[in-house]
Amino acid sequence: MKNTSFSQSFLFALKGISRGISDERNIKIQMVIGLGILTISLLLEISRIDFIIILSVSFLVIILELINTCLEQLIDFITLEPHKQLGTIKDIMAGAVLLSVILAVIVGFIILSPLLIGLFREVLP
Repeated sequence: MKNTSFSQSFLFALKGISRGISDERNIKIQMVIGLGILTISLLLEISRIDFIIILSVSFLVIILELINTCLEQLIDFITLEPHKQLGTIKDIMAGAVLLSVILAVIVGFIILSPLLIGLFREVLP
């Protein structure tokens, strides 16, 4: 293993994130939704702790999607032949991503719905 500087490692990591975002449709969709929810959170002036929670679950979804993408590409690199256990591994990782999305939706609903309902009650008679 060659010696890489911290700045090189950082650039490699940024390249990986960029590649994941540019190559994967689901990551793009999740990024847009996440940025939208974070923007709404800022506009509603939610508490700092609520913002940190929403930020954390939003990042969790993207992180797991990047791991899922990496795992799928690794499996596809190893073999293109269908294999039941490898398919199961892909399915389990996709399930982990789905669970993180469900968690993010639940957290977002719990934190934002009372504020949005209050806002709509003020705006609509």
